[in-house]
Amino acid sequence: MTDADYALELGRRLRAARNRRGLSLLDVQERTEGRWTAGTLGAYERGSRTLRVHRLVELAELYDVPATLLVPPPIERRETDDLPPLVIDLRRLRKLPPTRTGPLRRWIAIVQVLRSDSSRDVLRLRRSDLQSLSRLYSTTPAVLYERLVAWGTLVDPGEAASAGGRRRPPALRPPQPPSRPQSSSRR
Repeated sequence: MTDADYALELGRRLRAARNRRGLSLLDVQERTEGRWTAGTLGAYERGSRTLRVHRLVELAELYDVPATLLVPPPIERRETDDLPPLVIDLRRLRKLPPTRTGPLRRWIAIVQVLRSDSSRDVLRLRRSDLQSLSRLYSTTPAVLYERLVAWGTLVDPGEAASAGGRRRPPALRPPQPPSRPQSSSRR
């Protein structure tokens, strides 16, 4: 959740609490004798102004709701968010020992039926797929990703559409800062 999304959700919750009390923006301004102006409160509700904690608590008391109900819940970061898109090379997978890849093969067969995917060469995985698969292997998504790399079953997503695709897995690299333009003249 971005800061802007957070501010919008907080504003939506503030507006809902005010409306539940049957108050307009001007009613709040009058009740607080101008401590809360309609314009300021409206800016908080639109998410265009940052609300400090002590002010949030004041509004919660005014609206007679716990402040914790006004604060949006944090969005949990999933373990798969930093992993690149995954494409499994099904031909390569078929060449590996079933003792190692059995759960993956059975899972892929089910997914292909559910998605009406009749491809015999590659299967694109969703991040939620990797989450489910990691549970099958009793490991984390990152460890399973590394296992798929070691098995040589990942295909570069950009090459998956071409015949055969390359067996080079997508690199696991942190985002790089933008490079600075180099001057064309050397001194």
